[in-house]
Amino acid sequence: MKKLLLLSGLSAIVFSSFAESPEPAMIEDATIVAISPNGNYAVSQGSSGIRIFNIASGEECIQISGEECEDFYAGDGNCISDNGIVVASSPSSASPYYWKDGMWHTLGVPSGALTSNHAQGVSTDGSRICGNIRIAGMGNDEDVLMVVPCVWNAEGDGFGKPVMLPHPDVDYAERVPQYITAIDISSDGKIVLGQIRDAQGILNYPIIYKEDENGEWSYEIPHEDLINPDHVKIVPFPGEGPIMPQYESFMTQEEIAEYTFAYNEYVNSGCTIPCPEYWQFMSPDEIAEYNRAADVYNEKATAYNEKFEAWVEFITAIVITSPDYAFNQVRLSPDGKTFGCTVQVEGEMDPMTGFPSVENSVWLFDLTSDKITKYNKNGDLNIFYVANNGIGIGTTSAGTVSDSYILQDGEVIDILSWMNSKVPAYATWIKDNMLFPYEQYIYNEEKGDYEYIDGEVIMTGRATATPDFSKISLSVLNVWDGMDEGPAYIFNMKADNAVTTVCPASGEKIIYDLSGRRLREAKAPGIYIINGEKKVIR
Repeated sequence: MKKLLLLSGLSAIVFSSFAESPEPAMIEDATIVAISPNGNYAVSQGSSGIRIFNIASGEECIQISGEECEDFYAGDGNCISDNGIVVASSPSSASPYYWKDGMWHTLGVPSGALTSNHAQGVSTDGSRICGNIRIAGMGNDEDVLMVVPCVWNAEGDGFGKPVMLPHPDVDYAERVPQYITAIDISSDGKIVLGQIRDAQGILNYPIIYKEDENGEWSYEIPHEDLINPDHVKIVPFPGEGPIMPQYESFMTQEEIAEYTFAYNEYVNSGCTIPCPEYWQFMSPDEIAEYNRAADVYNEKATAYNEKFEAWVEFITAIVITSPDYAFNQVRLSPDGKTFGCTVQVEGEMDPMTGFPSVENSVWLFDLTSDKITKYNKNGDLNIFYVANNGIGIGTTSAGTVSDSYILQDGEVIDILSWMNSKVPAYATWIKDNMLFPYEQYIYNEEKGDYEYIDGEVIMTGRATATPDFSKISLSVLNVWDGMDEGPAYIFNMKADNAVTTVCPASGEKIIYDLSGRRLREAKAPGIYIINGEKKVIR
């Protein structure tokens, strides 16, 4: 199979001059997951660990790799502040981490907290971190809340003890949820976005925490009406069913030993002799006592099964009618006015696996108006970032030919078209430099089988940005070569000589020379950017 051809470059950040034609900064072997709001720092998360870059100086602040951070990962929210504080976690550590002043520091957790506590997001000024504390393991006999949300506030040179955020005690079915999390945080640190994972571990839905002017926190379940929209009557969970009586409880130790000997003889014979039964070694009174217990059990089991089937019917009705929000795939805009979720629906049957496929779309929620805008792109669109002014960035799923899209005003705009409307020369650069060969399995319906297809594709990778889109990064995952990171590119959308424009009207020609000057027409021989395309006039 062909391997993805990676572009050459230095291991540090390479910045290009805008004197002739704008080119992005390039970072090799990086997957940028976050850019600080002021555009000065970037965080990469991948097989080489967490890497932090000072975009302004072009230097790498840190690279952690090898045994030191095999399980180190950055937060899922806005994980880097304007002053370079980065939040991270490790499943093998009880304490989450934050990077500050060239060092990793630990965040405090309550006494008795288990491992795998998370620091997920940080406010723009680095004064508040949000995350989750794991307080319990999975309960076998009863509902247990395993994860609770919290914030850490800056104190002195570090951060104080975690402040637990208020949260509901039960889920939509009046059971104790498994997880209640805090994943992303607004620029001012006063709004936090998380999720509730129900008692069954089936449904996830968003929760918003807000701090008022007195420093008091409250919570709300946005669009709670979407859960159980048909208002199905809640059926209480019937609890654990009755315990079936065991023969051994009615037998003497001698009888159990005789049965065990006979069973071993049966096994040693290669199962050629009759298999012994417990009752064959019991007295008539013991058998009668067992049968009376079995009759009581059967009566209780029948009543329990009726309650359990009614509860399953209730849960099924909820699951079918409620949005299936993907776990941990939620993002809050820095201005705290918009949040986005990946929503999953069951698709068509996959002939390769024999199971239904999962189709993902992105829903953006306006917290100022309760408006929901839904975005879909061929059933494979996942939320990755939400900027200010209600604009989102969606990406294709990990492990695929990765592309990103701008989600705005109900439209799904591919990055190439969006870039062409903002900086046409950048769009030309992407077309010239981000074209990759591939081989792909394509299902041939006529042949009823999969076949290899050769081709080339522009792969824009996963995108993230600053809140105002003054900088945007594209990270290409090498899906053809062991899922290694490819190059990451950082585009400066406000460079002095960057060409910015809007999409041309039908038939209109928007012309720039390579210095970024807009022209009425291209008279002299040379190279021009015409409607985002590089043209040579002879």
